[in-house]
Amino acid sequence: MLTIMRSIVVKQVVTENFKKKTASEIQEALKKVEIDIENFDKQTKKTVTELTLKGHPQINQIKQQIEVEKEKLTSYKQQLLEKLKLVSKLNIDEEVVQGTIEGPLEVKIGDNFDALSRTEMVIKDGIIVDIRSGIGKE
Repeated sequence: MLTIMRSIVVKQVVTENFKKKTASEIQEALKKVEIDIENFDKQTKKTVTELTLKGHPQINQIKQQIEVEKEKLTSYKQQLLEKLKLVSKLNIDEEVVQGTIEGPLEVKIGDNFDALSRTEMVIKDGIIVDIRSGIGKE
């Protein structure tokens, strides 16, 4: 017998509670990123003004770096908006992949490794409602 680590796919059954909770979490993240963007804009305007007045030799490089960082924040905000749209389109009782976790598995000679390696855990409103092994095998 040998113990190995394997990935377990975690699926979430969509419920009204799940949709509300997920949408609320995304909206909180959106508020935070909007505040971050606003603070970033204020701070960078102040910094650029000070550096321009001092005639800093690398002001153009600094401005480019600022734009790159602002684009990252803006891109993250856009990703959150897309996730919010996706959540609103989810159907009740649909299963969505939430991620993977690592778990130990004891294996022995003669085990069907393909069947053992495909395991899913299904969660509904925080409760494990199913554990599926050997997905796709007869």
